[in-house]
Amino acid sequence: MLPPIFYAPTESLVDDIITLPPDESRHAAQVLRLPVGSLVMVVDGLGSAWRGELKSVSARRTTIAVHNHRRNFGEPSVRLTLAVGLSSATKLDTIIQKGTELGVIRFVPIVTEKSKVKLESPARARTKVSRLERVALAAIKQCRRAYRPEIATPVPMTEFLTSVDKESVNLVFHPGNGFTAVSDLELPEDARRVTALVGPEAGFSDNEAELALAAGFTGVQLGERMLRAETAGPVICALLMDKLGEFR
Repeated sequence: MLPPIFYAPTESLVDDIITLPPDESRHAAQVLRLPVGSLVMVVDGLGSAWRGELKSVSARRTTIAVHNHRRNFGEPSVRLTLAVGLSSATKLDTIIQKGTELGVIRFVPIVTEKSKVKLESPARARTKVSRLERVALAAIKQCRRAYRPEIATPVPMTEFLTSVDKESVNLVFHPGNGFTAVSDLELPEDARRVTALVGPEAGFSDNEAELALAAGFTGVQLGERMLRAETAGPVICALLMDKLGEFR
């Protein structure tokens, strides 16, 4: 049986003893009811993972004696960024959760012409990002990886296109004429950074797709069936990770 995974910030480790945050302590003591001596893992969301055993367990304070340390536990070798058209909260939650499970390293919510959700005040945007970070944190524990993906503040599509990583393999997914079928897509064997640009519920406008192509993106299409926003993002991540050899 695999040991359960908990989260603790890096500064929780002192002299090879990790003290779990209160909510994680409650989970260990009251939900999982783990006894002293149980083997567990702790991740810091920054790429580090520690394996150890419970030294003390209570709802207020749980400590772990560290046995060993690993970097990039459960992390893919490819840095996949998912830039996705801003959708409703529940749909974006699903995209963040499933994308995190599939190995996405960075999410960028994009405001597009057809986005039903628009840019909010900076304070509300920060609140939304904080909530999505909690979704991603729960997902990294569930899927057993050590790095919590970055979730960027929502930006207009034109702003995103001017700041995109030119060294990345950049792909825009849109049902455009002449776009490459995903089954025919070939990625460089040495690709280490990939960015997938995906529209909201109603997709990109043709003008937005052209702007992406002008910015150096390769056009890719998924076939005749139209996928919901919360389906398209995870499906694209899974297809790309498969092509990149991450499921071997």
